[in-house]
Amino acid sequence: MSFSSKPGERFGTVIDKSPYTVEDPLVKIQYVSKGQNVVFGRALKDEDYSNLLYVGKILETTKGRSYLGADAWLDTTFPHVIYITGTRGSGKSFDLGVLVEGISKLTTPSSIQNDVKPITSIIIDTQSQFWTLGYAPRQAIPANKAQLDELKRWNLAPNSLADTKVYAPPGTTTFLGTEKVLQIRPKDVKAEEWCALLGQEVYSPQGHIITTTLEALGDTDYEITDMLDYIANDANWPTVADSSRNAISYKLDDYRRTNLFSANGLRVKDFLEEGTCNILTLRELRNEDKSLITAVIARSLFDILGRHHNKKKTASFFQKPFESDGTPDRVWLVIDEAHVVAPSDQISPARGALVEYVKRGRDAGLSLVLATQQPSALDDRILSQVNVTFSHRLSFQSDINAAVNRIPTKSIGAMKFSGTNLTDFGDMVRVLDAGQCFLGDQASSRTVLVQIRPRVTAHGGYSPF
Repeated sequence: MSFSSKPGERFGTVIDKSPYTVEDPLVKIQYVSKGQNVVFGRALKDEDYSNLLYVGKILETTKGRSYLGADAWLDTTFPHVIYITGTRGSGKSFDLGVLVEGISKLTTPSSIQNDVKPITSIIIDTQSQFWTLGYAPRQAIPANKAQLDELKRWNLAPNSLADTKVYAPPGTTTFLGTEKVLQIRPKDVKAEEWCALLGQEVYSPQGHIITTTLEALGDTDYEITDMLDYIANDANWPTVADSSRNAISYKLDDYRRTNLFSANGLRVKDFLEEGTCNILTLRELRNEDKSLITAVIARSLFDILGRHHNKKKTASFFQKPFESDGTPDRVWLVIDEAHVVAPSDQISPARGALVEYVKRGRDAGLSLVLATQQPSALDDRILSQVNVTFSHRLSFQSDINAAVNRIPTKSIGAMKFSGTNLTDFGDMVRVLDAGQCFLGDQASSRTVLVQIRPRVTAHGGYSPF
């Protein structure tokens, strides 16, 4: 439908001119002349245009052949590590919503999806703003009214996700009244994650206490109170100073009072219903708690889907039937404000889990989407496997350098903006308006300037002023 040349099935002619003229020619780009479409994230083969989500329109004119106004699409077939950067208000969180809309089951079939098989997603919602994905924009809300006007201009209809589940930790603000309680099982937290959460070194007296306690409790469904009881028992620690045990007990007891942990808490397996979008509203939690939740989810996803695909491959190799337990083949983990959960300058529970996730998650069908307003503050090891980038407006040179260093293709060497010659890519990034970004992937010879389409679901991140 979306690649059709019929006027009623085409997106609106939103862009017919641009203030941006790029001097660097596009030597290589995945262009489909029928309907004027550009595909990012994979090399096209045999006219297979399935599993594509609609991103927006090409915003640049180009020396040589120009693709101005062509529709931009992103592949959903292969596991990706997608990196979105930009200052506050530049559109990075908006991009997350656009991507989730494109991979999810929608209430009404939409042209923003081209034969997309819905993919299960988990959103680490650090600002508690993505619950609106389950709702269409409403005329009575001023910001939604502007959104509806934009949708009409783009020839897009309002929509909503057909299957969303919203989770909130105990004691935090809820928006809907239907949120599910988000609690972590203590048994799902590894010793090194406890150490990072409590600010202790793994190879320290306190780290030894945590490791020994977890080994003693084993695979039982224990509570934090069971950990405290074991640590408090003098008979278990004949050579350990009371001060070391007290340092751990005080902090663990603080977490006991938060009710964030429960032996009956959710298993990550509970999130893995085919095509469901799981939204974890974490705004009111401490950053280290957000990081821990991310660590448990990332590590568990790798374990569960890794086993699933290994069984599937083995069955295929020996030509035996594969009996699925309902585990989906693909999952996207989406993290807003990623520098909060995996900072480069301090120990955090999520760092190790996310490094493992990006390095080995491809074979497990796992994609990762990271958005940050501070690229220089995000652990660089996590970005080692990035293959698609959305670069929005940035201001500080350190952030621009960090973002540019992870673009998986060549950045632009020269561009004219409203008649002004720009030869520094950092200056090009600085002049972008909200919703405009340089999209880079390994299948294109350089980054391409794109105008992101409007959200079809209600956008929860608009300014209240």
